[in-house]
Amino acid sequence: MVEEFAAERRLAIGMFLWVLALAAFWPLSLSFADEVGYVGQAKLLLEGHMRPLPDSPGVWVVTPQGPIPQYPLLVPLLIMPLLAVTPRLVFISGVLAALGIVWVASRALRAWGRSPQWALIVLAHPTVVIVARTVMSDLLLAAFAVGAWWAIRRDRRITTLVLLLLLVATKPTGFLIALALVVGEAAHMARAILARDRAAFVRLGWASAGLAIGLMAAMALNLATSGKLWFAYNHSFLGTPPFWPVYFPTTAPRHVASLLLMPPLLLGGLWPFWRRRDYGPLLVIGGFGLMMCFYFFVDTGRNGLETLILSPRLILPVVAFLLIGYADGLATLAARFGKAASPPHLFAALLMVAPALVAVAISARHRRWQEPNAAALAATSDLTATLGVHELGLNAAALKAGLLYPGHTALVRGARNAPEVVLCKTRSPSYRAPDERLNCDLPGYEERLDITNFRVLVRRR
Repeated sequence: MVEEFAAERRLAIGMFLWVLALAAFWPLSLSFADEVGYVGQAKLLLEGHMRPLPDSPGVWVVTPQGPIPQYPLLVPLLIMPLLAVTPRLVFISGVLAALGIVWVASRALRAWGRSPQWALIVLAHPTVVIVARTVMSDLLLAAFAVGAWWAIRRDRRITTLVLLLLLVATKPTGFLIALALVVGEAAHMARAILARDRAAFVRLGWASAGLAIGLMAAMALNLATSGKLWFAYNHSFLGTPPFWPVYFPTTAPRHVASLLLMPPLLLGGLWPFWRRRDYGPLLVIGGFGLMMCFYFFVDTGRNGLETLILSPRLILPVVAFLLIGYADGLATLAARFGKAASPPHLFAALLMVAPALVAVAISARHRRWQEPNAAALAATSDLTATLGVHELGLNAAALKAGLLYPGHTALVRGARNAPEVVLCKTRSPSYRAPDERLNCDLPGYEERLDITNFRVLVRRR
């Protein structure tokens, strides 16, 4: 009992140190283009609109009926209250999702007879750290998937229903992940089902209900935003379906490399699930992981290491399950060899501190990249306050910096609208193509401030 309490305390301390590391380098601006879509849609909702106006910043799909949001409505709904309090609070969504995965992992490991402290390995994964510093949906998807799996396994009926609903409504791939978990659980309980065990039917019934209600909720949200039952993603620019064999030679090697190298032999996390005949996670890892190897897009960085860190973003549910199995495997090795190789207390302390050290290293560099965005927005906010205006115009390149402006934001569209103050970025907002130069000479405006890669323009009277 004393050792179990000590392990729980070390887990709590490790989680606290990780959060403290992120708080010390709290994000300053948006980083991914998808975040522009989520935050732009959340701001639209706060202003009382379901569909975008002509000058609404965001990521929209142009249809004959007008522009509609490209991304599902759930994430904007979840971050909307945070955005209403203060814009930079939206980043807590990723932090909470990561902590949720760790908490579920710790419960699973404890149920398997392992120390819950091993779950801290999740927070030491670089992809988890970088995505936790964003408003992306990928970590939420992974958290809902891991939570739904464990809720089904522990027969937590209402929790199962709610988490499967959230999983399906988060992204289009959420339905496939949820289906894999339900089918996997049915396979796990096959003998009980064949024996007509009532408890097995009830558990499977609640999981199936969560899957069905989630699908209906996703359709209802889509209908509200786009007038259609399906998601509004548009891949017509590809000339092929988004999942197609032609993308396998590019995408698959990057995913395989990340699952073999970060951490080393992460794919070994399959074995603990296979040994327990836990088919839900196995179907997610194998089925969803293989499917994403045919996807048209995979994140890349400026060098091989950055690509290794960024590429697992779209397969974070796979990574989350593998990390749980990986932690179980490491705990098994430590029980056999670890105590003879290193002092247990020293090893426990290292496991407690390592996630925070990884978080500091990644967060410090990420924040340095964001600092010009934050400086430009701060100077622009001071100028709008001085002029007594509560609207900020943005060119497309300035959206990652300017969407966190607390007042109304508008996309500058030539002569169609003319906000009093405009924040214009002179270089590409993409981390991958930072040297692309953009024009900020807007008719009817004069330059008031020149900040690193940004110009602040004021409308001529």
